[in-house]
Amino acid sequence: MMVAIQAKGTTMADSPQAVPVRRKGIRRTLLTPFLCSVLASIGMFGGISALFVGTMCVIFHSFFKQDVLFSQIGTVLLIVAIPMILLGSVFLDEIDQKK
Repeated sequence: MMVAIQAKGTTMADSPQAVPVRRKGIRRTLLTPFLCSVLASIGMFGGISALFVGTMCVIFHSFFKQDVLFSQIGTVLLIVAIPMILLGSVFLDEIDQKK
């Protein structure tokens, strides 16, 4: 027994735009290419340097077991590094305003 299936075209009624026009205007005025490049460099360089310093703090803590400060600082720096790199990459994408 054969069953024939017909697909009908579907449309979305009242579909919202991807980004409202007003929001694009505010974003373009606030996030200038210079500001985005400065924030991107701070995020990327800060995240990579936080990874390096956090790793050095954890290594230093492994030699001195009684020290608590380097353990806590190293942990915080290693956790904070990932969001800093991600925010830096977001601002790096926002530099190009021609799109």
